[in-house]
Amino acid sequence: MKRAVSLWRVCGVAVVLAGQMMVAQTPAAKPKPKAAAAKPGMAVWTPEVQKTLGVSQENFGAEGLNKLTKAQLTALLVSARPDPGKHLLTCPASGTVPAGRVRVYLTVSGDDSTGMIAGEIKQAVGSLTGVDVVDTQAAADRVLNVVIQEQTINKRTIGFTASYLTGTPCSEDIAEKKTDVEMKGTLGTYTDPKGADLARDLAGMLDHDLQSLRVGGAK
Repeated sequence: MKRAVSLWRVCGVAVVLAGQMMVAQTPAAKPKPKAAAAKPGMAVWTPEVQKTLGVSQENFGAEGLNKLTKAQLTALLVSARPDPGKHLLTCPASGTVPAGRVRVYLTVSGDDSTGMIAGEIKQAVGSLTGVDVVDTQAAADRVLNVVIQEQTINKRTIGFTASYLTGTPCSEDIAEKKTDVEMKGTLGTYTDPKGADLARDLAGMLDHDLQSLRVGGAK
C-alpha cells in the first residue's frame, strides 16, 4: 500500500507538470509579417518615380519595379524624361511680316448679348496704326481677351466694366508633340466706362502693349 501511494503521488506530480508544460507551450498571437526590406542595390520608390513614371509608392511593387536594380531604375527614369533638346517654345518674333505690322486676335465675352461692345472694340483696335485684326489665334502675334460686366442702378444700365488680359500665342514642342500655349501679358480692369469710351480705353492700352513688337520691327 505504501508503495502504491508513493507511485500515485509521483504520477500526480507528473500530471501537474504535464499541465504546466501544456500551458507554457500555448502559442501566442503571431506578429504581423513585416514588409520585406529592399535588398542592397535594388530599386526603391522615390518621389521622382511618381513624377516621371506616375507610379505611387503603394503600386511600386505591383508594377514590378522593385525587381530592378538601382541602375536599371535610373536608366528607366532617364529614358522616360522628355528630351530637353526636343522641348521647344516658339513665339512670334518682334517685327513680323510685313514689317511694322502686328496681328491681333480679339475675344470679347460676358455681358455683351448684342455684340455691340465687341464691334466697338474691334473697330477701335483695328484703327490702331500698324494693327491687323485676325480671325484665329494661330495667325496672331498678340491676343486680347476681354470680359464685359454690365453696371446697373435700379435695373438701368449706367455703363460697363471691362477686365482684360493680353497674351502672346506660342507653340510648344515636347517629345515631338505640338500644343498651343499662351504666354500671359498685361492684366487689368477699366471700371464704369460708357459707350465708345470702353473701346478707346482698351485700344489705348493695347497700343502701348504692342510697342515692344513695333520696336523690334523698326530695327
